Amino acid sequence: MSSPTFIFSLGAWVVPAVFDATRSRLEALGFPSNCPAHPSIGAEPPTKTLADDVSSLRGVLSAFADEGRDVVVVAHSYGGVVASSAVEGLSKAARTEAGQTGGVVKVIYLAAFALDKGQSLLGMLGGNYLPWMKVEGDYVLADGAGEVGWQDISIESQEKWNAMALHTSRAVFSGESTYEPWTEIPCAYVVCEQDRALPPPFQEFFASKMGGPENTYRLPSSHSPFLSMPDRLVDLLQQIVKA
Repeated sequence: MSSPTFIFSLGAWVVPAVFDATRSRLEALGFPSNCPAHPSIGAEPPTKTLADDVSSLRGVLSAFADEGRDVVVVAHSYGGVVASSAVEGLSKAARTEAGQTGGVVKVIYLAAFALDKGQSLLGMLGGNYLPWMKVEGDYVLADGAGEVGWQDISIESQEKWNAMALHTSRAVFSGESTYEPWTEIPCAYVVCEQDRALPPPFQEFFASKMGGPENTYRLPSSHSPFLSMPDRLVDLLQQIVKA
């Protein structure tokens, strides 16, 4: 069997380049990959919704599946909300039953929100934005991104990624999830143990939905292991896929 293709679903505020180090390592090992931008991130005006992001990612996933590829979705942070809804109907099992080739064979949540169907990000947070989320009209900014998102890289690197962080549309926080992949697609969860953006207790709760402790993995990293420990992340992704 050929190697699966990894498709990354970005978290909020960040650009696809955050996964470059991880993707280059995967591709050197024979794993193709893609990391599309979400329409809501950096949008002007900031009116894009969760549905816009879901539609965009779904289009990418469908295109790769239609090429007959086995797809592994790696969803980070807010990207978990996007990916959960985007994979509906695209599992390899469902496509095979419909006489199609390719499809999603696994979803890996990386310090990501795994919401129940009908739940919104803001609803899950109890109606309150996290302390580091700065709301200005329809814009939501990550205040002190380096301190909460990637505190385990050098100050110089923190400043680089801080400068590249974009705003997110406020509307995405009220968008409701439409699907729970773990009910039909093999899923795994990676808990980032030094995470300041999405505290580990939240992650442990989301991980409990994945079908048992054997589907929960851990990294001693910040919210962004793809920046601080890409080698370890790639090793873990390979381990999860082989499992």
